[in-house]
Amino acid sequence: MKKYITVLLSVFLTISVLGGCKSETLPSESTQPPTALSASQAATVGTEQQPKTEAAVQPVTQAATQAVTQPPATVDPSWFDDAVFIGDSVTVALDYYCASDPDILGNAQFVCGVSLGYHNALWPIDSEYAVHPTYQGEVVLAETAAAVTSAKKVFIMLGVNDIGTYGADDTMDTAAELVDRILACTPDVDIYMQSTTPMVDERESDWLNNDKISDFNSQLKAYCTEKGYHFIDVYHQVCNDEGDLKEDYCSDIDVQGIHFTNQGCSVWAEYLKTAAAV
Repeated sequence: MKKYITVLLSVFLTISVLGGCKSETLPSESTQPPTALSASQAATVGTEQQPKTEAAVQPVTQAATQAVTQPPATVDPSWFDDAVFIGDSVTVALDYYCASDPDILGNAQFVCGVSLGYHNALWPIDSEYAVHPTYQGEVVLAETAAAVTSAKKVFIMLGVNDIGTYGADDTMDTAAELVDRILACTPDVDIYMQSTTPMVDERESDWLNNDKISDFNSQLKAYCTEKGYHFIDVYHQVCNDEGDLKEDYCSDIDVQGIHFTNQGCSVWAEYLKTAAAV
């Protein structure tokens, strides 16, 4: 009899397993000892439980991309409509370049003289060797540039005709005097001092070189910081890693090595729009 009952019980358990039944008396999954996961299994557990959709990740990715690739802010060319540029033959090139397209620097005015410098800009208008600029056919002093053009912003770039002869220190003193004269004529204008630009390596000499130009620019920057004027570092926008004017930006490599090509003027003008936005 016991043998018969044992056989029946064995048959019953076999049928239960084959039919997919779960006995309540069998050990549950929660009571089984934990098993270690492989590295690949562990890596997929969080993903399987909380899948990350592209929509959830995309906003973070876009924000990070925008932070890296966002171009610098620039002013509209019309911002320069009430600006006047005082300069020498280097700035004359910028004048010619901007005249070809009013969308470059708007209606900016230029009061420039070939060979003009901080020193000779202070000479009397009827001096024998004067190189004063002209505006609308009339010879004018640089200090009156804002007055004759009704400008509210004055951009000054001089020095390349001074530094070799007078040195950086004396040129800085003279630059400060010119600014004082401009403000005496037009006290409400904003002053923007542009650094003197570099020269190509081939044209450097003991008399004038990029070390002397950089010395002056350092003093000019300190002066602007002290006085609260705007300092615009054009030098480092157009120089190479050695601090020389890039040859692609120079139109007279075999002569003076200081004047700009249209490509150089384009870099200069675009930087002005960025610097003005700061």
